[in-house]
Amino acid sequence: MTQSVALPGGPTLVIHEWGRPDRAAIVMLHGLGSSGASWRYAASLLGDRFRIVAVDLRGHGGSSWARDYSFETMRNDVVRLLDAIGFYGVILVGHSMGGLVAYLLAATRPDLVRALVLADVPTPDPANPPREVPLRGSPDDTSDWRAISQVRRWRNNPPQEWWQLAERIVCPTLVIGPTESHLPQDRLAELARRIPRGEFVAVEGGHNLHEDRPSQFDIAVEPFLTPWAR
Repeated sequence: MTQSVALPGGPTLVIHEWGRPDRAAIVMLHGLGSSGASWRYAASLLGDRFRIVAVDLRGHGGSSWARDYSFETMRNDVVRLLDAIGFYGVILVGHSMGGLVAYLLAATRPDLVRALVLADVPTPDPANPPREVPLRGSPDDTSDWRAISQVRRWRNNPPQEWWQLAERIVCPTLVIGPTESHLPQDRLAELARRIPRGEFVAVEGGHNLHEDRPSQFDIAVEPFLTPWAR
């Protein structure tokens, strides 16, 4: 099921739902240039045990485009969305850019997150090589080029205080590192080490593990999620 949720003052976010409405809620956040629909394969494997809601973040999928794509603003969107749909104490899963949003949310609103999964999330180290920053869009863009531009600028020069946010995440946290990813896996392991209840697991696959090898993603997350599958 897909529906739109108009947040007071904007934006309107599209959400995709799968699974059991009577089970614990998992909220999934996608990567840059993607959408909530990218979680459909992983959701099909988890849906018999959980209620799953995947969000099209602002500027992506069917959600509204905007001017501001800071991680703080996207975090606030998710907080307001959880309030709008009546979710509290969710399991939060984020991939890449969505993982950064989830990381910030878990660190600053621990009351809303009971468990956290970070799937191949960039650590707050300058991208090497630097990411290309688009200066304009094109008519066939499916995501707002301004979102890509702002996120890539962050990636090229991330604030170092983001490392300190790890210490503020109090919920159980699983950091997934695909072995064929372009991201430095030793830094993901370091991120997990800095989170008080964090653990790191290496999984065979690439950056888009949840789309390309959903069964591998499920194998990685199932032991971690089992305590909440009721």
